[in-house]
Amino acid sequence: MEKTEFQTAVFGGSFDPPHCVHVMAVGYALSCTPCQDAWVVPCYSHAFGKEMASFEARMDMCRAAFSIFGKRVRVLDVESRLPAPSYTVQTLRHLVDLHPGRTFRLVIGSDVLPETSEWKEWDEVRRIAPPIIMQRVGAPPAAQALTPLFPDVSSSDIRERLIRHRPVDDLVPIGVLRVIHERRLYGT
Repeated sequence: MEKTEFQTAVFGGSFDPPHCVHVMAVGYALSCTPCQDAWVVPCYSHAFGKEMASFEARMDMCRAAFSIFGKRVRVLDVESRLPAPSYTVQTLRHLVDLHPGRTFRLVIGSDVLPETSEWKEWDEVRRIAPPIIMQRVGAPPAAQALTPLFPDVSSSDIRERLIRHRPVDDLVPIGVLRVIHERRLYGT
């Protein structure tokens, strides 16, 4: 089946927790690229063995973070139904099988580029969903990243701040903070 011009940005990650730069990245993909919608895909079982908050909690936080985009953004639990650990290539293949008429673009930060040699079938990932590379402050410059510089905000720093009872209001969407406090995540 021939692919249409309809493009979907696929934005995967731990989202532990999702923060303002995640929201900015989706906003950029929807407003400055040919992507008409975005699918946020929280990782179910991290390929590098990273410990994370529960999948359900991260799904709830993602729904809260990306709700401002309305129907243009969907948060998918697809990786919970795929074999563990979660590999981007298997997720993308699954999405292509379910939606053969769509063209997918993978949203990644330039800080992830040095790790792609460790990804399973990175060349296949690039073929299936040519990346939209978001240039991150603090990451090595990426020639293929034509985006503005996105701030250096990380989920691990946010978790550390929360554990130390330091404010994160300027880094985390209000709805995400609500979920964090309701679920008593990260030592809150």
